[in-house]
Formats: sequence, structure tokens, C-alpha cells
Amino acid sequence: MRRIPGGSGLAIALGAILFSSAILVPLSFDGITRTTIAFGGPPALTLSVTMTGRSITPSEIHVPRASAVRVEVKNLDGPRDGHRLKTSGQQYDVDIAVWGGLTKSDTFLTAQKPGRYPLICSIRGHVSEGMVAVLVVD
Repeated sequence: MRRIPGGSGLAIALGAILFSSAILVPLSFDGITRTTIAFGGPPALTLSVTMTGRSITPSEIHVPRASAVRVEVKNLDGPRDGHRLKTSGQQYDVDIAVWGGLTKSDTFLTAQKPGRYPLICSIRGHVSEGMVAVLVVD
């Protein structure tokens, strides 16, 4: 059997390309595509949340149970004041860090069980200063 010079290196390179394509290409799709893959469909609704000073607006947000929800978080504070919106108790929670003046978004899957769940800024000291809202799963 005849060997191709550098053939094993070529095989390794091709393997690396195929592997990285399988991993990285799905990660490069937009948020809706990732949401469809992760949750089986596009988000049921999109929420807009504003964080400024030591408040989260709106202070109470109603969402349907067991639904994919896209949340857009806007930080109206200056560039050095970061906030971090965090859900808890959901099937798939989000933890979105946003520097002042920027907007970021992510998608979460709401709880199966209806109820009231905390929506907080997880930056140290911000909860005690009032950066708390309520996520009501109907």
C-alpha cells in the first residue's frame, strides 16, 4: 500500500474542520434560530425590560407558562454602571449582563407551574437597593 506524504496531517486537518463546523455553525445562527432549535419554536412573546438607577421596569411582568420568551434588556445608566438581569425558577433561566447604554437579549423557557418568580439585578447590593421585579407565570 502506498502512503501519501503528509496524509495523516491532512486527515487531522479535515477532521478538525468537520468537527468545528458541526459545533460552531449552529452557534452562529441568529437568536431566533437558536431558540427554535432549543425550544422547538420561536418565542411566544418578546419582553422589553429597562434597568436604570436601582429599578427594573416594568416591575411586574406577566408571561404564559411553559413558553419561550425573548427578553430585551436595556441599561439606561452610564457606561460604567453595569446591571445583570437574572430569572430564577424557570425551566431555562437567563442571566444577562448589560453595560450602561447598551441593550442585550436572550430567551428563556418559563416555568410549567403558574406563580410569582423573582426577576432581579444580580450585581452585589442592587437587590437590597430595590432592583427587583416580579415575573408572573399565568
